Amino acid sequence: MRKVADKLFASPQLLQSMYICKNAHIGGEVNSHQDSTFLFTEPESCIGFWIALEDATVENGCLYAETGGHQGTLRKLFRDVGGELAMLELDNTPFGKAETALTVRKGTLVLLHGRLPHRSSANNSNRSRHAYALHVID
Repeated sequence: MRKVADKLFASPQLLQSMYICKNAHIGGEVNSHQDSTFLFTEPESCIGFWIALEDATVENGCLYAETGGHQGTLRKLFRDVGGELAMLELDNTPFGKAETALTVRKGTLVLLHGRLPHRSSANNSNRSRHAYALHVID
């Protein structure tokens, strides 16, 4: 992983890691969002490293991405405004359809540009879909 980060960043900083549990029948939906909304840098440098710990299928709630969506604008920014956390709207253009299913086998690394709109569906299957995600900035 370090070799990949060294090729993408001058000085990689790991800001967030998450173990994502989508258990059978109860793993919930995650609405379309852009990771740079929450991990913003100037210039933008956020990249998500999403690792499938189990096969990710349409049935068990795989990721979906908006093809070419990373070329659009950042829609929202999560910021401290006067001591309160607020979601600032930068562009009210709705996201396009995140319909490209990212079905992958266990062990696959998916890189997500910080501006790429992506989401995941609920897991309505009999199989879990666990993943590990890291968010890195420069």
